[in-house]
Amino acid sequence: MVEVELKFQIPEARRTALLKALDPKKSEQIQLKAKYFDTPDRKMAQQHAALRQRLEGTRWIQTLKAAGKSHIERFEHNLDLGELEQAPALDLSVYSNEAEVQSVLKTTLGDQQDSLQLQFETDILRTYRVIEFEDAKIEVSLDVGCIRSNNTETEVHEVEFELKSGSIQSLLAFSFEWVKKYHLWLDVRSKAEIGNLLALSQTVSPSVEAKEFQLSKKDTAAKNLRLLIVQEMQHFLPNIAAISAGVAQAEHITQAQKALHHLQLTISLFKDWNSDIVEKWAVQLGAFKQQFEQLHHFEHMQNTLGGFLQNPTTSENLTKDILYAKEKLGNLVKSTQNVHHYLELLMFSLKVDEAPQQHDFKWYAQTTLQNQYKALQEALNDADINNFESLDVLSQRIQELKFSFPILTSIYDVKNLQKYSKALNDAQVAAQEYQVLSSSAQYIQQTELEASDWFVLGWLTAKQEVYADKLLEATEQFLVSRKLIK
Repeated sequence: MVEVELKFQIPEARRTALLKALDPKKSEQIQLKAKYFDTPDRKMAQQHAALRQRLEGTRWIQTLKAAGKSHIERFEHNLDLGELEQAPALDLSVYSNEAEVQSVLKTTLGDQQDSLQLQFETDILRTYRVIEFEDAKIEVSLDVGCIRSNNTETEVHEVEFELKSGSIQSLLAFSFEWVKKYHLWLDVRSKAEIGNLLALSQTVSPSVEAKEFQLSKKDTAAKNLRLLIVQEMQHFLPNIAAISAGVAQAEHITQAQKALHHLQLTISLFKDWNSDIVEKWAVQLGAFKQQFEQLHHFEHMQNTLGGFLQNPTTSENLTKDILYAKEKLGNLVKSTQNVHHYLELLMFSLKVDEAPQQHDFKWYAQTTLQNQYKALQEALNDADINNFESLDVLSQRIQELKFSFPILTSIYDVKNLQKYSKALNDAQVAAQEYQVLSSSAQYIQQTELEASDWFVLGWLTAKQEVYADKLLEATEQFLVSRKLIK
């Protein structure tokens, strides 16, 4: 079966209020004590799967979980082992007649099924009740307890919304109100993931990177857009969870920024593919993305220019700006407004009903590509080496096309695409360097400089002009070759 569930962390100040909302008189409580198994080299964890035995009241339940097509859908198989005086020995032979389970075990463990060992345990008091909302029945579970491994433990205090019947759209809509009321933040990290980290004496899983997306020629443009956003959310949410939990490393922030950039471009560039797209999403994501870009820019400046700045006040202000940007970002990623954005995107991406479209998918892809060519040509025509704003617009058009080009051209059978892509890549590199230098120059101009620091500003301006020339030249070369694809 497929388990559909959302998990949220609860700010400490809102925990009592949420417990009251569950209304203990209408809720039930159950003690859940679980043992999680994996191989010494963590085969199951690597495949985002988990195998546990859990004492639920008086009965032992053996459960196998595996990743689904999104972060709120997971394969789950439960087997009631009955009432036993002691914890049962792990026995996979009970799955001999379960073809789907056998397939999951084969994929995750290969020939190491006999190597499973106890890795960690959980001890949870669950307060739960089923609430009816629209067409759905949703089990709301407040879990309080701990995860233990190697004489160490970590606290658990979270709420889960599990869809027992009805639509995913109703589950997500239900979550909106609870997020707003109790300032919940979305956490796609499972207890199994956190327990595995605890067993390894680690605090965070590696960052999740983007996967290459291939459009499906047989599907509509509307469905392709949903599938693209599903994949981008798979990239985005794990990295955001690490930031929200305060355990992120630099690469988590980098990957979250990249995923957010892709989401914003996808919605702004491909909005005509699906009538359910809300135009304000691109604006909201763009504003959110600016906070990541600001932190990235400050850190880049500190790493590249810090040694050249002679005024200690300038360096000190830059360090303070970095600390403030990190703190602000840590709050923004779990703000109610942004958690609502995540839920809206999940609602859009997981919708299954599609209305017929007037044109086939290739028409939408070709139209989008041609519109981007036109916008790029207009930006090039308006570009002036002495007008930095016009160069910023040109850089943005290049960055947009660099993102969409490999996606849109996957529907073409063109042998020379690699050569064509190189011309675009040259323009994109120049655009990126120009934007970095431009932002750095603007920041330096806003500070009180020592006389010696004017050298830095002069150097930035000179480099900016060099990359502006490269940007104009590379863009012209790229547009010359665009007749390759009609």
